[in-house]
Amino acid sequence: MLYVPGSNSRMLEKAFASPADSVSYDLEDSVSPGKKAEARRIVAELLDGERRVKGEVMARINAVGTGFEQDDVDTILRTRHVEAIALPKTNHPDHLAWLVSRIKQLCPPEKQANGSNPLRIIGMIESAEAMVGIREIARAGEGHLNALLFAAEDYCADVGITRTAERTELLYPRSQLVTTAKAFGLQAIDLVCVDYKDEEALRRECEEGRRLGFDGKQAIHPAQVDIIHSAYSPSEAAVRHAARVQVSFEMNDRLGKGSYSLDGKMIDAPVYKQGLRVLLKARAAGMAIPEISEDDVKA
Repeated sequence: MLYVPGSNSRMLEKAFASPADSVSYDLEDSVSPGKKAEARRIVAELLDGERRVKGEVMARINAVGTGFEQDDVDTILRTRHVEAIALPKTNHPDHLAWLVSRIKQLCPPEKQANGSNPLRIIGMIESAEAMVGIREIARAGEGHLNALLFAAEDYCADVGITRTAERTELLYPRSQLVTTAKAFGLQAIDLVCVDYKDEEALRRECEEGRRLGFDGKQAIHPAQVDIIHSAYSPSEAAVRHAARVQVSFEMNDRLGKGSYSLDGKMIDAPVYKQGLRVLLKARAAGMAIPEISEDDVKA
């Protein structure tokens, strides 16, 4: 997810060439209070124009209670191209209920929860209150909530955490968010790498996030996107192994066998499920899945 400041015309134009999976036009933190109306107008014109970005079209509105959220939603939801709304400071299920009510009132049938292309909501978890109530938040959304996102800087400010390069102080909230998201069938989106010029720092963060179970990562600069894509896409070796696991497990399952050995490793149902997840990610990334025959995996 690449954030694009709603008031920065140069960045807005560059977003059309971005390979990001999702481009979020920001009306919140990157826009000063005096520029909110202008940024809202500019973004709405873009989202209703002839051109659109390659990835998912998202808008980050202002948080519920700021006084800006009503105009943001009522304007953005009427545009042609908007596919998702990032809801900052999703501290309570009522915040999602309010947004869903506006979707029901303003969006066409295809963008409703039971439509062909439901409008997606990304709940941004940014406070101790949100983390304590994260299960109730994950249950809300009435079919529109698609992902939970960890907003580290606001979370640190709210809790009084000093963020370090090692990020050990953030292991608990990040793991809690991933676990909750997966329990409710939602995607989990990891924190921003604020050192956007440090490629190695970004790679380390991406690898760590992937190991923790995150599905993707936020970006604040176009140069971060390729590194994030590479880190969150499985390697060719991992894809090949997953394909071998799928074929061999399904073959052994038909023969009534439980666990078995493949390439010197024990394979069972959990490993099979992990393999299917790798293949799902590979297909989403447009990677080729090798053709594996049963003869290739016979002992």
